Amino acid sequence: MSIGIGKSAALLEKMLDISSIKHKVIANNIANVNTPGYKKMDVSFADQLEKALNEGSVNKFNALQPKIVISKEDTSESVRNDGNNVDMDKEVSSLVKNTLSYNIYTQLLSKKFEGIKSAIENSRG
Repeated sequence: MSIGIGKSAALLEKMLDISSIKHKVIANNIANVNTPGYKKMDVSFADQLEKALNEGSVNKFNALQPKIVISKEDTSESVRNDGNNVDMDKEVSSLVKNTLSYNIYTQLLSKKFEGIKSAIENSRG
């Protein structure tokens, strides 16, 4: 995408990509809820984004890459006897939150394109 439609659209595009990856990771965690020894995975991206925003390097969104990592969340008390640390309630909650975020990013990007379309149509008329 990123065809000169602005920094906010580039950020929204990147956030949609991240949400899609998060969805796959959460779904994988849920699928492995009964797999002995499985460790919950997470997507690491917020730190990179915060650093880029603080440095004012908003133009570098495409260079930011999410990392799939073993969750840093303290799960020592939720590790079962089989070594699995996936908490189904937390995963379902994360899935709902991520879905809501994805929907918001989609709506915002849609509004951005509607504004561009309207500006083009008004300039013709």
